[in-house]
Amino acid sequence: MTRPDGVMVQEDRRGRVAICPYGLALSVGGDRDQVHFAIRGDETLRPIHAWLRANSDRSVQVVAEGEAEVFVNGTRITGPVSVPLGGKIRLGPRRTLTNIGVLDSGGAKRSFGLLAIPIRIQDYVFLRLVGRGSSGLVYEAYDEANDRRCAIKLLTAGGRASDGVQDRFRREVDLQSRLGDYPGIVTMWALDTVPGTGELFAIMEFVEGKTLRDTFKAGLERVAGVRLLARVGRAVHYGHERGLLHRDLKPANVMVTESGAVRLTDFGLCKALEEDDGMTATGIMLGTPSYMSPEQVEDAKRVGTPTDIYALGAMLYVHLCGRLPFLGKGVSEVLDAVVSGTKPAPLSVDPTIPVELSDLVVESLSLDPAARPKTALEFSERIERWVKAAVPPEQVSLSAPSTAPTQTAVRPVSDNRPPLTR
Repeated sequence: MTRPDGVMVQEDRRGRVAICPYGLALSVGGDRDQVHFAIRGDETLRPIHAWLRANSDRSVQVVAEGEAEVFVNGTRITGPVSVPLGGKIRLGPRRTLTNIGVLDSGGAKRSFGLLAIPIRIQDYVFLRLVGRGSSGLVYEAYDEANDRRCAIKLLTAGGRASDGVQDRFRREVDLQSRLGDYPGIVTMWALDTVPGTGELFAIMEFVEGKTLRDTFKAGLERVAGVRLLARVGRAVHYGHERGLLHRDLKPANVMVTESGAVRLTDFGLCKALEEDDGMTATGIMLGTPSYMSPEQVEDAKRVGTPTDIYALGAMLYVHLCGRLPFLGKGVSEVLDAVVSGTKPAPLSVDPTIPVELSDLVVESLSLDPAARPKTALEFSERIERWVKAAVPPEQVSLSAPSTAPTQTAVRPVSDNRPPLTR
């Protein structure tokens, strides 16, 4: 039986991961020329701030370098301390490392439907499950080759999936990767397969935050919510300008960061506007019922940019009214309501809703695609005009950008370091 690679620690800012190997000391600090794991951009860290070593019980032993400030779970240490799984190591006043568990590349693997994490596939270390959908599981991961945090979407059925499911997954990656590094859309980096099994997985930008659906559920002030939706509309317009239609817009497919930025994701039903994707048969319904346009319900081949604008209107309705526009005892009743346009008017649900926003919802949810806003940009600009007229200008404080150098890659450890005490 082989020994595991070591115990992993993850830093808080960029999510970078270092492996603390058994029997070797790993140095951590601010000087990339002196340590194995450099944490840059923090002038309070010493060049060598601490030493780490993996213990056989999956804990990580930490020792401060000289008089450097090191805290374990909030308490400053004065000698070697073992940090258990999930324990926090704070370096100086503001940088934190977390013990996230053992990496065992040679260990037994379970089926991906019940993925045992952490696990390594090629250069990717799977860290934790962060989401699941009808066709895939999404994990936070660490890309060792590129020294970066990433998200990996794994096709649930993988190599056992039908050709159509695999083709749609490949197409999602291809279409989303065409959108490049636009800040309002999750960046897709690559598509790969698991050696030996053919399991498909996509590597993409990791977005730390929560979905717009969870943001709505937690309670969101009206102005803050419509600002987020205006940003979503601009991201949708960016995709439309580049010939891509999303077809599955909903709050669950929008990530919101702590700073209030949005990232549009999950392009599984995305379609290139200028071509027939060859995967949508006439009469087939694709999408999420509560956010689907009438034409999408009746025939998915008829959809165009007004379908995404309709979904934006449904999202705005949910935020303003606190409920879905179309309700029913089952999917068929919801779809009947969508096709007939049977829904309460926003002002009948909440009379305090501003008329300008109510009108935008009504137009966006029109049964006639031609009656909706002409573009997703128009949708966003109407929200922005209302915000500008209704909300006092915010005071903005400008500061010079940081000139701190970026973090560097982790170099291999050597044994030419002082041993730590067990």
